[in-house]
Amino acid sequence: MKKAVVPILVLIVILIAGYFIANALIRKKVDEALRSLPASLSVKYDRLHINVLTGSLNLEGVQARYTPRPANGRNGHEIAVKKITVSGLSVIAWIWSHRLRIRDIRLEDIVIRVNEDLMEHDSTLQQLKPPAMDAMVSRVELTRLKVEGLRKGKACFSLEGNLQVDSVTHNTVAAIRLEADSAWYIVPGMEETIRLGRLEIDSRRKLLLADAMQITPDLEKEEIGRLKRHQVDVVRANTGGLEVKGLDVMGLIHRRLHADEISLRGGRVYVFRDRRLPIQPGEKPLPVESLKDIPSDIRVGRVHLESTRVEYEEFPKIGNKTGKLVIERFHGNLVPLLNKPVAGDPAFITLTTEGSLMGSGLVTATMRMPLRKNGYYEVEGAFHDLDVTRLNNPAENLGQLHLESGMLNMLDFQFEMGEERATGKIIGEYHDLVVDKLKEKNGELKTDKLKSFALKKLIIPRNKDKSLPVSKRTGKVDYKRDKQRYFSYYLLHSLLVGVKSSFSLGFLLPG
Repeated sequence: MKKAVVPILVLIVILIAGYFIANALIRKKVDEALRSLPASLSVKYDRLHINVLTGSLNLEGVQARYTPRPANGRNGHEIAVKKITVSGLSVIAWIWSHRLRIRDIRLEDIVIRVNEDLMEHDSTLQQLKPPAMDAMVSRVELTRLKVEGLRKGKACFSLEGNLQVDSVTHNTVAAIRLEADSAWYIVPGMEETIRLGRLEIDSRRKLLLADAMQITPDLEKEEIGRLKRHQVDVVRANTGGLEVKGLDVMGLIHRRLHADEISLRGGRVYVFRDRRLPIQPGEKPLPVESLKDIPSDIRVGRVHLESTRVEYEEFPKIGNKTGKLVIERFHGNLVPLLNKPVAGDPAFITLTTEGSLMGSGLVTATMRMPLRKNGYYEVEGAFHDLDVTRLNNPAENLGQLHLESGMLNMLDFQFEMGEERATGKIIGEYHDLVVDKLKEKNGELKTDKLKSFALKKLIIPRNKDKSLPVSKRTGKVDYKRDKQRYFSYYLLHSLLVGVKSSFSLGFLLPG
């Protein structure tokens, strides 16, 4: 018995000693790893619990902070984690062969604070990389995660939810799944906030889903323009959410948006502009130029917008009432959406839209936007069966015109828009069109009888139907681009020039 008991006791002593030695070695490795971090990165913890027998490790009260050198008065990035649980740790492989193998890492109650100002000015963070080592983690879970952003000392974005990452090695991950209860982001320089409802991102399914999406101004609509001292488009939007299919989720980390399709569910979009303010000085780029200026690589096969109500309100430069233009059941497709074209890509981005102007008739339009330099924007479409009296709100308050009656049976338009000039034609057909010119008197709009007589009797014929030759119903689009104005202004005035030129004395028309 004595000969048997002694070896057993010795083995027990060795195991106990090994247990404490292994614990000490692991603790030493953890502390050495923290001490070897760059001076700009500090990590500390309150408690460390190790169980070599079960291969588990618990850290509590973990706090990490990154501050560049020199900080120049800027706050750093911070991470606080209430508890980190490591399971399935291969202790022997870690101690003797320096191979780190872990089954699960679970982080609970995480708060991450990111300083956006620091991101813009600090290049050392991009160079900060984890030390090279043979490491692999089967799964990392972050539960009750909250990410907050700061810009100039104020909150600028927030996201709350859970994150799961699978098969993590030194420089790769196999899959990511994020489920967020809510998220919001203040757009820099726009005084507007984007809010998302329940958000799901799944790299295995190549999918992004958001239950709802809102854009809300952070100030009163007129106050935003006054604050910036020039005209701006103030946007308020509510949609049923969005779905992104075929998404390269990992590419988002590298500022690459590649997807098969983006679908925006229907809702309402409201845009306000104050024309009493001066326009922002400087030449305005055309749409594709603006798209190419975005540093991220965008490549989406199709963008689809479901039926949406679009309302545009404008305060005129002269007058005291706003004018509103509404498009009901507006929907469309953009194919493709990309900003870094390569050989084999289409020559154009094609936008097709359809809607009902002021709830009357139908408007269809197709625009081909050139991806090649010095190309032309090709625009074509038509108005069908529009009761023009529905346009009286914007016509009176923005153009000082009153539409007594009229049915626009058809208006086809086709023109090209280049860097300098738009050229093309419009062909119209209408019945019973009667227009009065208004003037402001004592703060109210009154009929200008003399100019109204000229409109009715000399400038605008009451009827232009199919009995007239096409040449009598055709207008020439020839409009020189004002590079100080945005593309929407260029597009609208190209169309209006064509309409005015379809009348013999159309040059006398206002606008």
